[in-house]
Amino acid sequence: MLEKEIASIIKFILDSAGNPTPYYHNMPESFAVPSVYFPSPEISFEPDTFSTYGADYMMFANFFHSSTELAYELALPVFHSINADRKLIPLIDINGKNTGYYVRIKDIQLKKADECAYQLQVNWVSRRPYNCGEAQLIQNFYLNGGKL
Repeated sequence: MLEKEIASIIKFILDSAGNPTPYYHNMPESFAVPSVYFPSPEISFEPDTFSTYGADYMMFANFFHSSTELAYELALPVFHSINADRKLIPLIDINGKNTGYYVRIKDIQLKKADECAYQLQVNWVSRRPYNCGEAQLIQNFYLNGGKL
């Protein structure tokens, strides 16, 4: 199951690239071009607040075409679309409809990966709450001997 943020970013990339053939698992030997391959993202921990932590995501989208130049031309509009939208990608729900919320992209890079392939690296931080047990609220608070 794809997380909401990952699914939203994939949809944005595919829409911006003109809906090439997507691949999510191992690429078949005779894959279609133009296409985009979305391997699982890399995730690391990032401290955030007292009640949340950040999951720092690094996702790679690999664009394939019949030549290196065409792979570049497939990937470049995606790079510009993300930046032109101020690095905000609309979150979608399970039905693919916009929720009114956004994912803020932290960093984006485009580089040649191989012959006939370009790679788009997308980084963002997903904030998640810590698993905290319920705490008892303060009933009385004393400061310098007086009750507040």
